[in-house]
Parts: sequence; C-alpha cells; structure tokens
Amino acid sequence: MNWRITDPELLMNPKISLIGAGSVVFAKNLIGDILQSPELADATICLMDIDPSRLKVADAMAKKMVAQLKSRVRIEATLSQKEACRNANYVICTIQVGGYKPGTVIDFEIPRKFGLLQTIGDTLGVGGVFRALRTIPVINSIAEDIASLGAPDCLLLNYTNPMAMNCMAVARGVGIPHVGLCHSVQGTSQQLASFAGLPYSDVTYLVAGINHMAFFLKFDYRGQDAYPLLFNLLEDPKFQQEKVRFEMMRRTGYFVTESSEHQSEYVPYFIHHGKQVIERFDVPIDEYLRRCESIIKTWKQAEADLLGKGGAIQIGPPSHEYGSYIIKAMESNRPAVIYGNVPNTGLITNLPSDCCVEVPCLVDAQGIQPTFIGELPPQLAALCLTNINVQTLTVEAALTRKREHIYHAVMLDPHTATVLPLDKIWAMCDELISAHQKAGLLGEYSPVVKGTGCGFAGTGDRVIATVDFAEKPARDARALAVTVTVKNPGPALLNIPLSLESDTEGVLAGGSRIKVSVPAGKTIRRDVVLRRKGTDRPFTLLLRSGNEGVFTRSLHVPVRRILDASREPARFDVELNGFPAVEGSVAWEGDRLHLSVRVQDSKITPVPKEFWRGSCVELFFAREGRGDVRQIILLPGRGSRKPAAITRDGKPVPGVRFRQVVSGTHYDLEATLPLKALGVAAGERSFLFDAIFGLSALGDAHSGGRAPMNGSMDSHARSAHFARVVR
Repeated sequence: MNWRITDPELLMNPKISLIGAGSVVFAKNLIGDILQSPELADATICLMDIDPSRLKVADAMAKKMVAQLKSRVRIEATLSQKEACRNANYVICTIQVGGYKPGTVIDFEIPRKFGLLQTIGDTLGVGGVFRALRTIPVINSIAEDIASLGAPDCLLLNYTNPMAMNCMAVARGVGIPHVGLCHSVQGTSQQLASFAGLPYSDVTYLVAGINHMAFFLKFDYRGQDAYPLLFNLLEDPKFQQEKVRFEMMRRTGYFVTESSEHQSEYVPYFIHHGKQVIERFDVPIDEYLRRCESIIKTWKQAEADLLGKGGAIQIGPPSHEYGSYIIKAMESNRPAVIYGNVPNTGLITNLPSDCCVEVPCLVDAQGIQPTFIGELPPQLAALCLTNINVQTLTVEAALTRKREHIYHAVMLDPHTATVLPLDKIWAMCDELISAHQKAGLLGEYSPVVKGTGCGFAGTGDRVIATVDFAEKPARDARALAVTVTVKNPGPALLNIPLSLESDTEGVLAGGSRIKVSVPAGKTIRRDVVLRRKGTDRPFTLLLRSGNEGVFTRSLHVPVRRILDASREPARFDVELNGFPAVEGSVAWEGDRLHLSVRVQDSKITPVPKEFWRGSCVELFFAREGRGDVRQIILLPGRGSRKPAAITRDGKPVPGVRFRQVVSGTHYDLEATLPLKALGVAAGERSFLFDAIFGLSALGDAHSGGRAPMNGSMDSHARSAHFARVVR
C-alpha cells in the first residue's frame, strides 16, 4: 500500500463512504468517532442507503452532528452505491440484506417449524448460512465497485455479519484490500476485567481465532496470568454471568470472545439438549427476533432522539469501534493496534489458508498488517474448524451458485446436525431457498439431483441406456431375449441410435441396430431377440450409442452353471463384497429337494413382512424355457422362534422340514422342500435354481448385506442367471 502524507498541513481530504447508513444508531457512533478525530477534520462522509426515508434521517442526523461540533467535515448523501464508491478512500459496510422482514423472520420461522431453535442466527447455523447467501452477492458488488471506481488502495471496512463468510467471499471473489471489524474483543476484554475485579487499564491480552470464536490466549494483569481469577468464579455459586462461555472455558481452558447467546448456537452442547439445559445456561431462544422487534417498536422515539430534541443532539465520547482508529492511523501514519478479520495468510498455522481469521493487526500508513500467531491450542483449532467448514461451503455455494453446497454447509453445522436428520435438513433448506427466492432475496442456483447433494449437471441430466435380460426368457435355447432401457431426464425429445453386438466372435449371429425415441423426462423399454450360435461360452453384449452424451451399460452373458446332484449333493459358495458368506449344497431326496447352507451371519434378524431387510434365504425356481419364477423365502430361527418358509406375499409354505444350529459367527440351516412347492414335477430331470442370502452381519467383523448366488439381485423376475440343477 502507498505511503500517505503525514505533514498535518498537507493531509489529504479522504472520502469515507458509509454504505448501509440507514442503520442509523450504529452509523451515529461511527460518524461521531470520525467527527471527533482531528486527523479527519477535512474528510468527506458520504452516506448511502437503499431506503430513502432512512437515508434522509441519517443525513439530517449527520449534518446536525457536524453543526453541533463545528466540524469542517462535509456530509453527502446518495441512493447510488456506485456514487458512494466513486473516488472513496474508505468504504464502511453496515448493510443488512433482507432486513428484519422478510429476511430474518424467514431465517427463524422455517427452521423452527422443523424443530430447530436459534438465538441470534446471524453468524453460523442455518440462519447464518442464509444471511450469507443473500449478503455475499451484495457485498461483492460493493467490492467490485470499489475496485473499478474507488481511489487507489481504497479499503473496505466490513461490519456486516456473517463476518467471516462475507470477508472470505470478498477475498475469493474480488480480492480488494479489506478488513472485517467486530467489537467482541473490546467488549469481552472489558467484561473479563470487570468479572475478575481488575482495573481495565492494568489488563493486557492476546486474542486469536475466527470471528465470534476467537479465544483469549493470554489474559494478564500487570504481567501475571489472570486466568486463575476467572477459574475461581466457576466455584462461586453467586456468580451467574455468561454461563455458556464460562462452561466452554471450563471445558477448553480458554474464554471465547462472543456472547453466550451467540456461542450456544456455534457448538452442539446446549440448545439441542432440551428445556432443562436451555434454562440451566440461560440460553435466550429467538433473542434476535426480540431485539429487532424492540427496535422497531421504539423507532419513532429513536428517530426523534437521533435528530435531536429542540435542535440539540446527544453526542457521546468516541466509541471503541475500530473504524475511525484505522482511518486515523492510515491517514496520519500514527500506528494503532486493532483486532481485524483478515485472510489467513499463514497467520494461524493450524487453520486452513483460505479461511478468515481474527488476529491483532498493526495499522499505519502501510495499511492493515496482521500479526503472526502460529498454532492455536489444538482443542481451540478443532472448535474453529467445525465453524470454518460451514463458512467455506457457504462461500462456495454463493460464489459458484451450486445449490448442493447449501445443503452441505447446513449439514455440517454443529447445531443443526445435532437436531435434524439429513432428510429434514434437505427439506428445510428447500423451503428456505424457495422462501428467499419468492421474496427476491436469492437468485437462481444450479439444480441438484432431487433429494441429493449432487449437482444435476453431468449426473441428473445424463441419458442412461442399459441392456438386461428380458423378464421372459426365450423358449429357444439359441435365442437371447434382452430389454434395452433408455432414461431421458432432459427437457427435450431425443432420438438415440443404439447398437448391440458381442465382444467375442462366433457367439452371436450378427448384432442389432435400433433407434429409440425417448420423450423428455420419460423412460422407454425396447425388447430385442438375438440369435446365438452357441451357449457354451460366456461373452459381453456390448451396448453402444452414436451419441457421446449417452451413458451405456453392457450385459455380461454367462454360461449357465450346472449343479450336478445326480450322485452326491451339488455344492456352491457365495461371497459378499469379496468375503466368504455362504457355503451350501442341494440334493435330491425322492420328491423333495434338500438344501443345506452355512451362512456367516452373526446377528440373525429375520423380518417376516419385509424379509429383504433382515436375515433370510431367498430361493428361486423355474423350468427351462418358462417365464414364471417360483420364490420361497426361508427365515432362520432366533431364540424361541423356529425357522419358517414363506412365499413372497408372506403365506406359509406347507411341508417344509427344518434343522438349524446357531454359533457365534454363523448359522447352519437345513431345509427339505417338496418339489411340488417349487413348481417342479417329480419326474423332471432338471430345473433352474438361484438364491439370494440376506445377512444382518457378516461374521464378526463386517456389516451385512444381500449376497446373490449367481450375481443377479432381481432373480424373482429373470432366470437368465439361474443355475441348472440336474439328477
């Protein structure tokens, strides 16, 4: 940054623009600080707001303050953001996009409907996320106007929450000089001195972290560590101040900068745990709504006070807000130390480099010069990271306009995640997005695959074509009946050319070419019959498309497996996710079939009505060349409940005999089934057979799942993968 002239006779006349001047109570403090700074006696203050009535009050108030203080400062007012930024040396941002209504009300009412309570909702949590989403486009437009219209090295001083998200967005999206300013460090340091009974002038401290979650790494009295005085207060039953923050100090060893009502919604230890905990720690639910409504009720009186009764206006002493200190230090080159929110350019080494950190900063004519901190205590860095995750994803959503990152930000919020399951988080976000867009507070975001956190582009809009065995197999063993399915999620009719051919020569008598017309948002199925030259070799039936935008899935055509039970039981093995899951055998016993299996299921959990959700053995039987498939489900016994055989619709299968032995990691089940129940005639020499095994837990080390014997999860419909059992 360029050096400024320091000779008082040659001082420049800086233009200081206040965007969001309609926040007149806060603006009054900032204007009063500037007017009472001799170094800024020849400055111009430009007031800007989008509300003409509020701007009129701010303009009248500022001019009365100038007159009362006999200041030379010039006051301007404009409704144009660009004019406010034009030739400005400093731009102070105090905006609230969306206001109390509809913005803040939406932020609170919709989450409350889902059971999510908030206190302030302006920095983190779902309220902070959506405040950022509607604020970032505006603050970045201010930054862009500063870059194109402001004076060289114009500095943006941001007071608008959510502080860290807004500053991260300015740094990533525009990159102009900026600093985020908050009064939590000043206010809390005075609180701590008061709590400890120490003169504030004798207290020194070092604070670092992120906005609203920075920590007093040092709190000293005349060179001595004064933290013991604070910890003594934990043992005093009469001391009932800042209960949440003192509880966090008890657990982490350090005191945090922002108030208890803020802190209670940045961590998952308070609001979520019910009324008793809320009352124990005096957590004020909906506190920000109460404050806003109080201000609205008293606005007319406040307006009269701001404009001055009888022509006089109350002007207090300079405040502890850092804005005027920064401007004075830069204009006069008289150094000052402030706490600022700045990009983490290696300042705190165990926090991400792209986050926004709050650290002490030296300010002089060279601008804002942050202090190197090094590592935070690991527990403090970990707490900060839980908030930074939300901040980073929110900024990502705002800058990329990717809707999926809105869900990601909210699902990682420490408070929201303790209250709502994922489906409700998604539903809540959808309602919030819709309400914001209806109110004109949020622009369009790229769509997602419905109910997911995945962007629609490249996934949800992908045309998918697949080929699978037809539900009814061809009666001729040399014919291969398949079904081609094409799903078109797009907005227009598509005519898609497809071809079917083998990857192995000599197994098909030619291929097939088809063209499928698929209307927008529809799925079309086309049955195709191919001629086979032989059935003794496996091959892959390749599905290809002339359209590169179509995803195609081919089909592996196996050779039918033979289970020869003519002399002894025919054995088979089944794996689940690459691990041994089942050892089994089938054998003929006259007019019955004997099945024996050892299933590596250590948590037998049969679910009769929804058998596929628990432990079961699904058996499938069919006759060669027939389309009908008979299904029988074996439910293993558990405790006093004996094994059972049922049909797919839950009816018992008569005549089945069982024997079961259970060990710690598996169970052995033998079932003898009448051939008549399987749809197999007693005199038939063979039939088709398949099985799917449901395991609640795979042995003693893995979660369960469904393990198909022949690789197909829909054997109830297709028999192409079935094995042939012969005798």
